[in-house]
Amino acid sequence: MSKNLIVFSVPKSETEGENAGDLKDKVVELLADLEEKPFLSAKTICLKAVGKVRPIVVTLETRTMLLGLLKKDKKLRETEKFSSVYLYSDLSPEERTKRRSLYRTVS
Repeated sequence: MSKNLIVFSVPKSETEGENAGDLKDKVVELLADLEEKPFLSAKTICLKAVGKVRPIVVTLETRTMLLGLLKKDKKLRETEKFSSVYLYSDLSPEERTKRRSLYRTVS
């Protein structure tokens, strides 16, 4: 099982570049709002596009920490800065296929 968290729609300030320090600061601030501990690494994924915010993959220390953050996802909606941010578990292709088939059987 993955210990990676995918973070979508993290707001980008006008003065901010796309270097590793800015990315780390964003993730630290987001985790602080959720009252969580530090993470191991963070990187953006997808190609750069003008006007688009790239998803961030955050590698956490344990799977338990990942599950705790996913439970606290709704708490982000209450904050002004991160109200549009969504957290998802990083799933393998096999896990995505299983989840998709489960959703089809339930609906």
